[in-house]
Amino acid sequence: MSPFLKMMQLFLMMTATVLGMLMLLLVTPDIEDSMLRAVRRYNRRIHTDPVVQPVRESAEAVVDKVDGMPVEPAEATAVLKDQEMLRKAQSGLKLDVHRRTFIPWPNSVECGHYGVHFVEKKSLPMAALVSFPGSGNTWVRYLMETSSGVFTGSVYTDRQILTRGFYGEVMPPDCGCTSVQKTHGFALAGMVPPTAEQKRAELTLFKGRGVLLLRNPYEAIISYRNYLYGGHTGFAPYDSFRGPEWEQFAIRLTEIWRELAATWIVYSRDAMVLHYELMKNEPITHLKGILHFLKFPVDNQRLMCVVSHIDGPFRRPSTQQLMFEIKDPYPDKVHHVLDAAIDQVNALLRQKGWQQMPTHLYKFYRRVGGGSNVTTAPNSPNEPPPAL
Repeated sequence: MSPFLKMMQLFLMMTATVLGMLMLLLVTPDIEDSMLRAVRRYNRRIHTDPVVQPVRESAEAVVDKVDGMPVEPAEATAVLKDQEMLRKAQSGLKLDVHRRTFIPWPNSVECGHYGVHFVEKKSLPMAALVSFPGSGNTWVRYLMETSSGVFTGSVYTDRQILTRGFYGEVMPPDCGCTSVQKTHGFALAGMVPPTAEQKRAELTLFKGRGVLLLRNPYEAIISYRNYLYGGHTGFAPYDSFRGPEWEQFAIRLTEIWRELAATWIVYSRDAMVLHYELMKNEPITHLKGILHFLKFPVDNQRLMCVVSHIDGPFRRPSTQQLMFEIKDPYPDKVHHVLDAAIDQVNALLRQKGWQQMPTHLYKFYRRVGGGSNVTTAPNSPNEPPPAL
């Protein structure tokens, strides 16, 4: 073949490749929208499917066979010691000694006797652990379980964390056998419900009782983006944090973050706020606050064991954080939207009498134009709250 024909053949192949990529961009739906729709369908099925629901309700068998092993002697020892601790505290909690126990630190001489247990069914009221996705819900559940000795539950079923010892994951949220139940509310639907009644639907289910976990939305949105691409410990590719699609994604999720927080702040009746950044800085102080809210006993030695094993089973490496130290992934337009949302939620927290967000610890906050963090005057107490 002559050099000219070879050049023509190469040119045609390159043209066909470019045209094919353009067609894919035109016909392939946005990956986050697709995954959010799938998550929405999945959650609807979990709550309504007559085949799936009995699986949750017969979860005792799932938990007891989670690793195919019988209950170990160490687990029985942990039950006895924790029962004794609870009796001394006169907490009224009754551990279910016939159900499986999880030993979080089996190789520790000082902490290996502590276990996490179920309490007897219908002995505890429902209480939400509600947060926007990417706010550290799983990590906080680990801290709550290991500090209280009682499993947390969930309105979802995540088999990956079940295998790491979160045995309450498959129990019905109204079993009364777990301390709190994880939920992301309407956030996983990828949209804000159109009416106030629909926004409050899950809050009503929990009778307004729960723990609202708030994290800097700048970092929560990045974490959620990573989760959609890489699960609990993976990362989204760097290119997914720039361009018009990323900007629209961040703005849309900012509205969801604001409205989810505002709904629980305004309408909850027996609830507390927990700030992720403060929990990281002073875990014992805030764990004691949670235990007090739940009316659980405090074991100071157990809390020291929690602090010495603070990371838990799921920890995303910090390599991406180093990249974002150099390059702020948020354009100025998104900064304006996010900063306004943070200020609005803070105004609601102030009106409720709850602790405001520690914005001095918030990465990217008040950094329009790439500048450093600056201190700003707080919002006026008369500033109108966001639309609910």
